Amino acid sequence: MQVTVADLGVGNLHSLKKALERLGARVEVTPEIVRWLEAQVLILPGDGAFGPMMHRIEDHREALRQRVCEKPALGICIGMQLLFEQSEEAPDVAGLGLLPGRVVKLPARRLPHMGWNTVEHAKDTLFTGIPQGAYFYFVHSYGITRSEGALAWTEYEGRLVAAVRAGPWSYAVQFHPEKSGRRGLKLLENFLSLAEGAR
Repeated sequence: MQVTVADLGVGNLHSLKKALERLGARVEVTPEIVRWLEAQVLILPGDGAFGPMMHRIEDHREALRQRVCEKPALGICIGMQLLFEQSEEAPDVAGLGLLPGRVVKLPARRLPHMGWNTVEHAKDTLFTGIPQGAYFYFVHSYGITRSEGALAWTEYEGRLVAAVRAGPWSYAVQFHPEKSGRRGLKLLENFLSLAEGAR
């Protein structure tokens, strides 16, 4: 399966590329937005800030929004936050608005939230074979405290959304599956299986 990883100019994408290749995917990492829009399977990863990321894709906002709605996509970390309407990190910048809600600064004494946390999840194919309370790796200072599309949750001085469904074949996670050991690899495998079913 061909997978396109969007290079947003931030974060080390090597571990994500290697994880996908380990699962048998052919991986293209590219900064070219036209390639993202053409992709059969798209992954939007990154550790950057909301404002600069949205400015990067501003001219293609509607096309990217439609692409995520219609074909398989997976947002990771900032890639999840971009799917919402807005963020406290950049109050004057609109997100893609695929999901209602606002990204907020985490109400925690220690930021960023960095490290391993347990995740509880709803029954969904994305989490097939992953037990309740499995550990995943997080790195973020902003996040979602509630969402209609929420599929999974974690606790960090309060309840946070850890995963959402954004379309028939599209999901997003706040944690980094590529840095989350065998559980993260299983989640990526599940996503690729879902994407295969969409073809």
